[in-house]
Amino acid sequence: MWRRLSQIVVKVRRRHGFDCSGSASSGFPTAAGAQSKFDKTTTATMPSLSEKDQLAWASVPWTSVVDEESGNVLGWRKSQVPYIPGGVDNSGLSLQTLDVWLPASCTPGYATSQAPDAPSLPSQSGHWIVYIHGGAWRDPMIDASSFSPTAINLLQAAASSFSKGSVPIAGVASLNYRLSPHPNHPTGGRDPNREARHPDHISDVLDGLAFLQRLGGATGSWLLSGHSCGATLAFQAVMAPSRWGLDTAIVKPTVVVGLNGLYDLAGFITMPPPEYVGLRDAYDEFTRGAFGDDETVWKDACPATADDWTSEWQEGKQVVLAQSREDSLVPYDQLEKMGAYLSKSSSLNIREMEAGGDHDDIWKKGDRLAEILYEVVSGLM
Repeated sequence: MWRRLSQIVVKVRRRHGFDCSGSASSGFPTAAGAQSKFDKTTTATMPSLSEKDQLAWASVPWTSVVDEESGNVLGWRKSQVPYIPGGVDNSGLSLQTLDVWLPASCTPGYATSQAPDAPSLPSQSGHWIVYIHGGAWRDPMIDASSFSPTAINLLQAAASSFSKGSVPIAGVASLNYRLSPHPNHPTGGRDPNREARHPDHISDVLDGLAFLQRLGGATGSWLLSGHSCGATLAFQAVMAPSRWGLDTAIVKPTVVVGLNGLYDLAGFITMPPPEYVGLRDAYDEFTRGAFGDDETVWKDACPATADDWTSEWQEGKQVVLAQSREDSLVPYDQLEKMGAYLSKSSSLNIREMEAGGDHDDIWKKGDRLAEILYEVVSGLM
């Protein structure tokens, strides 16, 4: 199931959607009619979907992800869809975007080069998996596309599960968000994508999730995951938005999966484990870059300081903390402290899993991350 695909063939076709019988129809519910004009009757199931949302979604075509060995379509992908209202005119903020993958396994024997129409909206049975990348809130070399190896493995797993009569995945998404300045990648203050300061990062994440939900994705029982600082953002997303001076409302996930996560920055900077003392200055630098110099803000922003997780996240059922003991950047005690804190301050089911490898290996390779997410999401069935 987790074999690496030798090559992913990407093909773009602006044609018709398919229902699960394989016939041309609106199997992917569309916000457009036959002449690509938006139809109020087709968007009635998503009452908050604006025309700007529709334009933003339709601005990016679907591309097919094909298993070259079998010739079967594993799924469909949209890349860098703008999630801030303004659609294609919002080109200046390229990091306020998301990538979406849909499994094609709802169609028996699906193997076609025809892609759904660009305005088609995701709607399938199963659960959504949403991912937030890491990079210390500032690394421009890590973005939503870093989830691609994992997403492809998840599409392969969905195809395999369909053959056994069960498809737990409805869709997969990976979010970009504005970054803080990076000393090794200066912009001279000329790039608004790279001048973010808390709460800009979590504001973007919530906006991205709200956009996806207006489209009909990631509602009901769904899974939110994040790696490194992305794990921090995942937990921030299920805390009360008023903490960050925001009012963005989302349907919160039932499960959060933290991967090699940062949960107590202030605690690490104050007293890092002996083998990680050499990283104290680096932590201090990127923390100040993301959150400013007020150490009270550092504490308040970290998920290990929430007073009452039961009231903060009423929809929450389970937290999965995956950490590698070989991680050279994040100590294992970040997992231990977060797990202990959640156990004391909530009735959540807390589960620990081994990530394996060094800090970034889990997303660079993708197979272990896909295994973790697929196992967890299958438990929601």
